[in-house]
Amino acid sequence: MKKIIAVIIPIAALLLFVGIMQGACYYLSSRQSRDAMTEYIGLVESDLQSQQWERASSDLQGLDSTWEKSIPRLQYHAEMGAIDDIKKNVARLRGAIEAQDQPLSLVEINELEEHWENLKN
Repeated sequence: MKKIIAVIIPIAALLLFVGIMQGACYYLSSRQSRDAMTEYIGLVESDLQSQQWERASSDLQGLDSTWEKSIPRLQYHAEMGAIDDIKKNVARLRGAIEAQDQPLSLVEINELEEHWENLKN
């Protein structure tokens, strides 16, 4: 009986850890934050295309706060490099919006969207 318990406990622990690491994006991130990120990316992109810089800046603040809330949940699933790439995209996008540079802003929002889609997978 002791030998069975000595074998079952480590196997169960390993299965639990593998399950957490592989399924953390699904289990730990709320569906609302995933949908909110996608929604904010779309809002910022439409604001940039219509050159509404004030609305784009406020929508970017919403996107950034939603992203910051998602980081603790996603850090178990995603690589830190992927998380840092999104942080860099948000920072560069903020600068491009402040400079009111539409081509650079559209490049950054599209790259941000691509990083977000890759992070979800």
